[in-house]
Amino acid sequence: MKLQKIGVVGTVGVPARYGGFETLVEQLARNLTPSQAQLILYCQRSAYPEDAEATPFAGHRRVFVPLRANGAQSMLHDPLAMLHAALVARVNTLLVLGYSGAWFLPVLRLLRPGMRIVTNIDGMEWRRDKFGTLAKKVLRGLEWCATRFSKTIIADNAALVSLARELHGIEPVLIAYGGDHTLVEPEGPAPAPGYWLSIARIEPENNCQMILEAAVQSGSRLVFVGNWAASSYGHELKARYADREGIMLMDPVYNVARLAALRCKASGYLHGHSVGGTNPSLVEALQHTHRMLAYDCVFNRSTLDHEGEYFRDAHGLAGLMRGKDTGQIANDKLAVLRERYRWRGIADSYLKLCRP
Repeated sequence: MKLQKIGVVGTVGVPARYGGFETLVEQLARNLTPSQAQLILYCQRSAYPEDAEATPFAGHRRVFVPLRANGAQSMLHDPLAMLHAALVARVNTLLVLGYSGAWFLPVLRLLRPGMRIVTNIDGMEWRRDKFGTLAKKVLRGLEWCATRFSKTIIADNAALVSLARELHGIEPVLIAYGGDHTLVEPEGPAPAPGYWLSIARIEPENNCQMILEAAVQSGSRLVFVGNWAASSYGHELKARYADREGIMLMDPVYNVARLAALRCKASGYLHGHSVGGTNPSLVEALQHTHRMLAYDCVFNRSTLDHEGEYFRDAHGLAGLMRGKDTGQIANDKLAVLRERYRWRGIADSYLKLCRP
């Protein structure tokens, strides 16, 4: 069989320094050998040292793009990477993560009609509260382009499969994220055991204020890791809750071993995300805890197979946090969930899908 060349577009790059898609790309590279497929990994130039381009990552090639991979520039970053993948690297398959550059896919189909285009539509970004009306319309249009001009669409959550079927009349392939890369030896200090842990970007749709208020109401200890300095919303929450007894607000932690130290001492995990499909922080937490309290939405229930317990407001969450054994997942159910979110099988699923 001819060696497959797969271009991977749509992330800041590897090693992962930003979010879920970056972690996905890193784990694909680590779990797929160059003899199985040669990955061409497109990265944001400004996010890595100048000499990084000469260094392969896990045996795979990196190509650096001189534009930001997030925000408005992503609508140009991704098409530039797509052009290189199609016309210079001459990849067999283009794996597109997100749909910022989906407006360019019709052009790409004309330039390389035989190239397979596989797109992971992420969590239907237009549903996020942080975007205004115009931005949501643009994002919905980009999503439409992705679903119409890709050979295959990937959804990371069963609830997203149903939504895509209903909205676009397509049948996505379900492939989730993994979490077992976080199973490393813990490093660094951690608070005394017995606290609830939450890890999230500090955005309204992640219900950060609800979690903080529930901790106050319940009198529970809480360690909350997030990017508090990234927005006025984060600044306001930190000013209001940072000095409350039992609450520790930590800046982002990207070191997996450092996060493992926090996770291993926690009595359970709080997950407030309300949109976005399968959230990486949730499947990562599953590898470390048997107690899970999650915001009550179809995405979280699908990810957890309705295991754990669910909340809709601060009062309800406070009541759950007071309970001694709330949110416990039985050992047999936990084993099934942990196996589902392992990178080895996920990487194999991506490889199978990207082959002609």
